[in-house]
Amino acid sequence: MSKDLTIVIVSHNTLHILRKCLRRVEAYYPEAEKILVDTASSDGSPDWVRAHHPDVRVLEVPNRGYAFAVDRGLEAASRPWVVEMNSDIYLNAGDLEVLQQALEEHPQAALAGPTLQTPAGQLQSLGPFYAPNYWRLHGPRAVGWISGALIMARKAALAEIGGMDERFFFYNEDLEWCTRARRKGWQVLLVPRRVLHLGGSSTPSDPRFLAEGYRGGLLYTREYYPALHGLHRKAVWLEAHLRRWLDPNPTRRASYRLILNEVCKGSLDRPLLP
Repeated sequence: MSKDLTIVIVSHNTLHILRKCLRRVEAYYPEAEKILVDTASSDGSPDWVRAHHPDVRVLEVPNRGYAFAVDRGLEAASRPWVVEMNSDIYLNAGDLEVLQQALEEHPQAALAGPTLQTPAGQLQSLGPFYAPNYWRLHGPRAVGWISGALIMARKAALAEIGGMDERFFFYNEDLEWCTRARRKGWQVLLVPRRVLHLGGSSTPSDPRFLAEGYRGGLLYTREYYPALHGLHRKAVWLEAHLRRWLDPNPTRRASYRLILNEVCKGSLDRPLLP
C-alpha cells in the first residue's frame, strides 16, 4: 500500500513530538513518499529531520497558515493517495490502510478521516453538532466534514476540488475543504478507526488565534451560507461583546476585543496572523 502513498506532515516548532511522529511513519509506512512541510520553525526541526530522516523531503515555507502549508505539500505529492496530517498525530500499524480501503470501497468519496482520540483515550470533541456522527459508527459514514488533523485524499479528485483555501489561516480550513468537495459531488467519509491526536501542539497562547477562528467561521458562512451570514455576524458581535467583560481568562478577553474591533469591523479576507 505505501508505494502508492504520499504522507505530508505539517510542523511548526514541534521537534519535541515530531521525532516520535516520524519514527512511527517510518516504521509503518517505509515505502511511502514522505514530505515534511515546515512553517518557519525556530527549533531546528528542518535540520534535524534532514540529519536523521534523509528519505523525508523537507519543504521550508513561510508561516502563512495551515492551509498554505498543506497546499505546498499537496503540490509536491506524486502518488495517487495522499495524506495530510499534523505532527502531533501518532500513527499505529494499519491506520492508513483502513482509510484507503474506505475510499477504495466508496469511489464517490474524495476525502476520508478517522475518529481522533485524545491521550486520555476519549474521542476528540469537534463540537456538539458533530457528536451524532459518532453514534453507531460501525463502518465508513458520509459526513459533512472531518478534522484536518489527518485526512487521506484521492489525488485524482483534488484535480477537480483543489487544495485548501489559503484565506483560512488556522481553523475552518478543513470545514471549507470538505464543503467544497461535497458541493462538487464528492463524499467525505468518517471512518471508525481511532487514531491518537495530541492536539494543540502548534497553537500558542496568542489572543489572535481564537479571534482567527471566529474570522474563519464568518468567512465560511459568507461563502457558503450567505442567507445566514448576517445573523451569524450579529451573533458573533453579541457573544464577543459579552465575553470581553465576563470571561475570567484575560487572554480570551483580549481575543474578544480583537473580534469586536478587527473581525466584526474589518475585512474577512485578511488573516489576523501571523
